[in-house]
Amino acid sequence: MPSLDSLRQRLEEERTRLRNEIAELAERPSEYRQTRESYYGNHLADEATDTFEEEKALALEAHLAGLLGKVEDALRKFENGTYGICSECGQAIDPARLEALPYATTCLKCSTPARKARA
Repeated sequence: MPSLDSLRQRLEEERTRLRNEIAELAERPSEYRQTRESYYGNHLADEATDTFEEEKALALEAHLAGLLGKVEDALRKFENGTYGICSECGQAIDPARLEALPYATTCLKCSTPARKARA
């Protein structure tokens, strides 16, 4: 089973990785964002491809930002002593679940769809 120190280190490494990926996306805006000039003279299919790539980049950036938020929330829980506690029932989250998903906020029982439907 993973130690709390190893889980914290994994979260910190994941935070660094996510920040780097987000920064890389931000450095390449001209590849994915259309300029006013690119709308003129392009074939409709080219414009559709450009739009698709722009939307894909925006979706990826939003996904990475969401993951980064979860990782940072987990690291804050380390700071206030609530890491590994289910936010729904208050019980300890199984260490195997935390090893698989270090930013998990609920135990396996509370994360099931049937339980969420009743809430």
